[in-house]
Amino acid sequence: MLDDETGNFAGKAAAEIKEEVGIEIKSGDLFNMSEAATSGIHTYPWTSDSTRLPSEVIQNSMYPSAGGCDEFIPLMLCQKRLTHEMMEELNGKATGLRDEGENITLRIVPLKDLWKEGGRDGKALAALAYYEGLTREGRLPPMPMEPDAPSK
Repeated sequence: MLDDETGNFAGKAAAEIKEEVGIEIKSGDLFNMSEAATSGIHTYPWTSDSTRLPSEVIQNSMYPSAGGCDEFIPLMLCQKRLTHEMMEELNGKATGLRDEGENITLRIVPLKDLWKEGGRDGKALAALAYYEGLTREGRLPPMPMEPDAPSK
């Protein structure tokens, strides 16, 4: 969740990745899949009166409960090439801020299995759908060729 009104989704996402995964990234390393997938799709928001002025703004994001609430989630992609050693170090790692009730255990899952492993998480399934659609259309940034240096 954003804690301020800046709307800096990429910066907040980068901070969450560092906190919850332990990988430091720059906000510029993130690609907004929601924006790429939904921009250009015309929206027809409800109008407030006969002036036909929109009474709401539709974000270029994923709405987990469209029509039920106005919560929206921009889904970001960060592609990093990791060594086998780096993946082994991350797999099973306990992360999150315990004093904020976060108890996260990281799992490395092959992309081909994400639809099953993440099948109970609508955000994971939506992100996978965006990823697969943008991949089919050739609209994703290229994967880095070299692994990142290990975090200190």
